[in-house]
Amino acid sequence: MLEIAFEQVYPIALRAARVRATAAVVYGVIPAAGREEFEQEGLAACWRALPRFDPARASVRTFIERVITARLSSLVRAARRDPEFLPIQSASTLPADFPAADLDLRVDVQRVLATLGAEDRQLVLLLYDHSPAEVSRILGIPRSTLHGRIARLRRRFVAAGLGRNGNRRCGGGQ
Repeated sequence: MLEIAFEQVYPIALRAARVRATAAVVYGVIPAAGREEFEQEGLAACWRALPRFDPARASVRTFIERVITARLSSLVRAARRDPEFLPIQSASTLPADFPAADLDLRVDVQRVLATLGAEDRQLVLLLYDHSPAEVSRILGIPRSTLHGRIARLRRRFVAAGLGRNGNRRCGGGQ
């Protein structure tokens, strides 16, 4: 494999990153303020991928452009994905000054909580006050197990019309 220094390909990588980041801003994929960070991610991906460059498979320019395109596409997909965790508020922990217009929401959340087992109810209440990593430590369970339980709980809340895909918002969901 040919040894090639990043300094040699930097001008090509910089141009490719700038062109793709600018296009992402123009097409509204990312905000203008995120353009430089987008460029830097592309350059960092090139730097990490450079040891895998094989001149028998592609030119330096093609290799760099494909690496940057793949990395920036991955960033766009990640930004469009739902956040991994949406906070779920318990009706019993909502503040006393909670708007009366949201009384239905309180009732619906309480209704869903009533259908949950003791462990799941405890998990929901812990997630209201703690991060998933903290809840994992508190309950003494692996994070992967916790993530599965959260996904199952989220489906229950969404099925009840609460949360991101439901009719009403619950907690910090958007």
